[in-house]
Amino acid sequence: MYLDSEKEATILWSLLSEPGDQLAHLIFANRGPAAISDFRSGRAKKLWPEIIESEASEFGHELPALFERFAMRVETLSVSQRLERAIRWSAKPMFPDDAPVLWSKFHDLGHSAPYLLWVAGDISALEQESVAIVGTRRPSSFGIKNSGLLVSQLRLPVVSGGASGIDAAAHRAAIDLKIPTFAFMAGGIDRAYPLENWPLFHEMVRSGGALISETSPGTAPSRFRFLLRNRLIAASGDSLFVVEAGYRSGSRNSANHARNLGRDVYAVPARFGKTIPQGTNSMIKEGLAQVWQMQDGLTIEPDWIQKRIQDAIRDGAVGDQQIAMESGISLQLVAKNLSLLRLS
Repeated sequence: MYLDSEKEATILWSLLSEPGDQLAHLIFANRGPAAISDFRSGRAKKLWPEIIESEASEFGHELPALFERFAMRVETLSVSQRLERAIRWSAKPMFPDDAPVLWSKFHDLGHSAPYLLWVAGDISALEQESVAIVGTRRPSSFGIKNSGLLVSQLRLPVVSGGASGIDAAAHRAAIDLKIPTFAFMAGGIDRAYPLENWPLFHEMVRSGGALISETSPGTAPSRFRFLLRNRLIAASGDSLFVVEAGYRSGSRNSANHARNLGRDVYAVPARFGKTIPQGTNSMIKEGLAQVWQMQDGLTIEPDWIQKRIQDAIRDGAVGDQQIAMESGISLQLVAKNLSLLRLS
């Protein structure tokens, strides 16, 4: 696998940093791959504090810890070894130019955006409209059923986290419906978690989807990396749906990220029962999520889609294709909702 020196430097910088490290990202945004030579030559001691002072002085106190962390890591890291490990797992690094639409969504993360992604599979479907679907690892039977119904209704590429429970149910439904589906991992692709979902992960890749991670092969899926990974799930989707969740959960973390990024957030109201998590009801009550109501095995389309279609028509769009272009809604949803609007 050939990579130019700038891409190799970008990989090395990502290895030195941790996901979501805003200070490291700010330095790299200013210096680019030259930041590596800054550090190795010693120029960073003078140059980086000047950058931080002029652009984000609140990060200044974090610089000593960053220098210490980089110094401990830089001589132990090998980009070539990480690339060789990726090749063994049929994965490769992908950069902003490889997926410009997806990276335009990551730009919403500001200095928490990833430098690159490690991908096993095909992420081209993420260059179009997609949805993030998340939920508890311990769902009720209703939650599992609703995951499948939701995927069937939306008919859009599905982004989730590959976990057991709602995530796995959403991935499975997408595969069965021949819809690409994507799992963001908390560790390296070769450390994909949980182990019991490995057969599902292989199916995802074979079915036109992908396993994705911002951390290189060999990276352990530590607890803090799961929460940081959630920001990528939230950013990748045009909207986020919580099917079923506890009061305190990774799903709430993902919903908060999505809300902060300006994404539409929906939650399926939970039935009341001892075995059914009630976290989605809490999200709706607090205003974190809008209601996505499930009735008689069918999903009622949220009003926002029809409103966007109506706005496009008022602005002069004629026909499904023009309406889709103007509204930003997929052709399939435009056709379906036009029928519903005519009926109403």
